[in-house]
Amino acid sequence: MILAGEVSPGSRLIQQDLARRFGVAQSVVRESLLELQSGGLVETVDNLGVFVSQFDARKLLQAYEVREVLEGLAARLCCEHASRSDLRELADLAQQIERLGRDGRAEEMGRLDRQFHARTVQISQNLILLKLTESYRVLGMLVRADRPMDDVLREHLAILDAIERNDPDEAERLAREHVVAARQAIEAQIAEGGFEPKWVVHESEAGEA
Repeated sequence: MILAGEVSPGSRLIQQDLARRFGVAQSVVRESLLELQSGGLVETVDNLGVFVSQFDARKLLQAYEVREVLEGLAARLCCEHASRSDLRELADLAQQIERLGRDGRAEEMGRLDRQFHARTVQISQNLILLKLTESYRVLGMLVRADRPMDDVLREHLAILDAIERNDPDEAERLAREHVVAARQAIEAQIAEGGFEPKWVVHESEAGEA
């Protein structure tokens, strides 16, 4: 409902209404809202209730700062755990991302780009890291960093090359630089007054989240 825009930022979420709508107990709704809160989608205001989070540039940039560290760690751990099949899958995703971007299919490109980064975290096999990245994953659905597709492809493939060569220091450095470049692109949008937080999530992803 939130990702699809059915309820807007600032809207109050009433547990009884949600329980009736989905045909579940209020305890299930309460647990679900706690999960959404940990992911940044909702926030609790003392004595007032639960509300859909208000999103702004500051919060998004903070998420990118955290993402830089965690995805750098994910790339480092991939050196130990990634199989040849994993690397082929990621390389194929990188090529598809580049083609979709060149064809102007931004929504599909964004979905696959999020999939690329989520897969590196999964491949790292660190369950704590996987849980931590969920806390900013939804914020990544707020915006696309407009960057040259040549640069994005080159950076993705360079990360994979470092992983394949089993060079954890280089893999981490490159992964962090990749996230920094995305953050800087968003900062440029903000400086130019062209930034507006809005969901860019594909409808199928709304069901997954």
